[in-house]
Amino acid sequence: MKRQKLFFEFVSDCDVPLYSVDMEIAKKASMIRAEYGKFKAMDALQLASACVQGCDTFLTNDKQLKQFKEIRCVTVEEWKV
Repeated sequence: MKRQKLFFEFVSDCDVPLYSVDMEIAKKASMIRAEYGKFKAMDALQLASACVQGCDTFLTNDKQLKQFKEIRCVTVEEWKV
C-alpha cells in the first residue's frame, strides 16, 4: 500500500497526465508486440500510449526497450548523467 501511495503522490506532484487505453493505443500496442516480440504486453501498451500522445522521450529501467525506434528510449541510469 505504501508504494501505491508513493506512486500516486509522484503522479500528482509531477502533473503527469494519465490516459485511458483506447482502440488506437491497443492497435499500436499490437503492432509493437508483433515487431518487437520480446517486449512485454504492458511495455507495448506504455510505448503505444507514448507514441499516440506524441511523446519524444520514454524513460525506462528496461534496457531492452532501447531497441524501439519510434521514440527515444532513455534508461533512468542514462538520465542521471
